[in-house]
Amino acid sequence: MKRRQFMSGAVIAGLSNFSISGCNIIKPESVITSDNQYAFGGKDFGAMLATVRNKYHSDLFDKFLPNMDSLVIDHEYGGFNCAVDIVTRRQLGTNKSAWFEGRGLWTYSFLYNNLGKNPKYLEVARKSKDLILKLKPADNSFWPTSFTREGKALSGPGDIYTGLFIAEGLAEYAKASGESEYRDLAKKIVMACLARFDSPSYDYYVAYLNPEAPKVPAPRVVGHWMVFLRAATQMLETGPDPEIEKLADRCLDALLNHHLNPEYHLFNEVLNHDFSRPQNSFGDFAYMGHGIETCWMMIFEAARRKDQELFSRTAKIFKRHVTVAHDTVFGGYFRSLDNVSNNIWKVDKVLWLQEEILIGTLFLAEHTGDAWAQNCFKETLGYVNKNFDRPGYAFWPAGGDRLMKEHQKNRAEHYHHPRHLMLNLLALNRIIARKGKISGLFI
Repeated sequence: MKRRQFMSGAVIAGLSNFSISGCNIIKPESVITSDNQYAFGGKDFGAMLATVRNKYHSDLFDKFLPNMDSLVIDHEYGGFNCAVDIVTRRQLGTNKSAWFEGRGLWTYSFLYNNLGKNPKYLEVARKSKDLILKLKPADNSFWPTSFTREGKALSGPGDIYTGLFIAEGLAEYAKASGESEYRDLAKKIVMACLARFDSPSYDYYVAYLNPEAPKVPAPRVVGHWMVFLRAATQMLETGPDPEIEKLADRCLDALLNHHLNPEYHLFNEVLNHDFSRPQNSFGDFAYMGHGIETCWMMIFEAARRKDQELFSRTAKIFKRHVTVAHDTVFGGYFRSLDNVSNNIWKVDKVLWLQEEILIGTLFLAEHTGDAWAQNCFKETLGYVNKNFDRPGYAFWPAGGDRLMKEHQKNRAEHYHHPRHLMLNLLALNRIIARKGKISGLFI
């Protein structure tokens, strides 16, 4: 497939058939001047920048990291014990998860690479890396789901995400340590996961629709393409790699030419292995959380490629998903549209979805000056700070009911939350350094 072929033909034609209020991307040559300001609550963006930036900095360095250090990081054996009562600050267990190990490895490696070369961050990442590599499968099977504090497997092989999160962590660690063998290992894991995903015998059950949902043989899943794409983008930021470039192209092609439903312009989470739509309850299932998260990752990939057409198209899809998922009564965003035609939703609120929207909207505001993105960022930030930033809690709740009166209290969220804090703190630092000027990403 030739470069950018995934953006041709029916996809572009289909995207042109819907519109969103405020969805007009400002030309990148624009700058923010006294006559062209971000309108946050009557204040120009410059007046908001320092306050918002300082809140992000405090949330990361004064709250999240110290509590990780005292409650979650296993300084003796390495790795992360995320089972913590975030209210009482009591540890609820010592077993560890391969998902959370790969994610934590990424968090501390990214922190070291981008927000201060503190050797303590690198040491936390190194010990996590050493712990998880004890469990490396001898063949191409997935990592065990869970293991003891010391690193003894407690389960059989997990799912595809165990490998992909560990690969993402190893690739970021390779940047931090300068040890290229871990980047090579990360690539090997990613490609092995892709081979499994492509196999007609691939086994994965999408349990987040409902427990009665049928099993789709060897499904194609938006959440899988999402993590493949993010791993590819980050690996390509360090230099070219034809195989990883091809993987990124495949992800974009699958998402834009197959999973994006041409009738209602939302991503169907699950397709059959041949990319046809299932003739069952998955045929009308749009997992909005993954759709929104995937969109900002496609926008980031477009920025890496300096592909303005891809940037604009994926920004429009992002806006479509965010607009549809909005809870117009109580604020915030819903994660799961179980049946599009019948408008059936899960109405719980999860922190990670709100934070994916904050990442995407701030990135759009930074690089385009888009008014919709500015207003959405402001509204969502207010909602998140009110409903998830609980005084006295060690960590923000990972989620709760629609009104956030009942919420999760038994896990330290150490991936989506710090990723949001770090990416947006970096964006705010860039905007402040430019004194509010749009980045000129495509110039």
